[in-house]
Amino acid sequence: MVEATEQELARAALQHFPLELREVTRAAHSYNTIYRVEAAEGVFALRVGPRQQLHTAGTAYAEAAWHRDLVADGLAVPDVILTSSGEPVVFVDDPDGQPRTCVLFAWIDGGPMQLDPSRARVLGELMARLHAHRSAFRDADVLRAGKVLYWLLPDRLADLPKVFSLARDSVQLLIDDLWRSGSPQLIHGDLTAANVIESAAGPVPIDFQDMVLGFPAQDISITLSSFGRRDDREALTAAFRDGYTDSRPWPFTSDELLRGLIVARGLHRLNLNAATTTGPLPQEYLDYHAVRAQAWLDS
Repeated sequence: MVEATEQELARAALQHFPLELREVTRAAHSYNTIYRVEAAEGVFALRVGPRQQLHTAGTAYAEAAWHRDLVADGLAVPDVILTSSGEPVVFVDDPDGQPRTCVLFAWIDGGPMQLDPSRARVLGELMARLHAHRSAFRDADVLRAGKVLYWLLPDRLADLPKVFSLARDSVQLLIDDLWRSGSPQLIHGDLTAANVIESAAGPVPIDFQDMVLGFPAQDISITLSSFGRRDDREALTAAFRDGYTDSRPWPFTSDELLRGLIVARGLHRLNLNAATTTGPLPQEYLDYHAVRAQAWLDS
């Protein structure tokens, strides 16, 4: 029944596009649901958002504008397909009257990046290219990453062991210093291996939905934090840095800033799970983050 309802939402959204539909199939589901759309005009990816919104109302518009700007400048990202009326975003109400945000992209054939040091270097090169693209959308209606917890969610860290709130307050001081150091820019906000498609033409970054106004150091820390539980994380980090610094200077003025921002990302994700999960979080998950938070406080 849930899948049928989602399919109906997808088809309702697709009515707004000048497409002769042939087949619509669910391709992936996480925070969003992605549909593969086959039409006479080509193959596309429709993203149907959930009820709960983590981002500002203007994020989807800003994301579409940045995508199209990047495409115009020759960067390999999926193009955003406009509706029949020229809009980049469609809102479709679900059966309970809740609006779902839908965006249609060009489909990219390929699979997610399989991470090893050689691909981590490519990831660093991709991020450097994005950081070099100084978008004109500085006044975009997107979130500002000036806080440890910047998504539109309640702060649930206070409901967890005290070490998390103490670590949050500590790393916030680092973020405050960073934000006093210059002007923020648009950053991807989640450039991990899972958000890079290995296409025949080369790697293509996708899923810019978590884009925020922030600093390159924050964007890098998000990627590096995704290496956290891997045995080869030090090799991955070194390779990523090599790829990034081929074209741009490493933005970290100290190891403390790097470590602190990685802790901040962990707390940010922990709060997401605490705020959206029904029932208690797994103890192993809490213990993992508690050890990292305590190590930061002890350093």
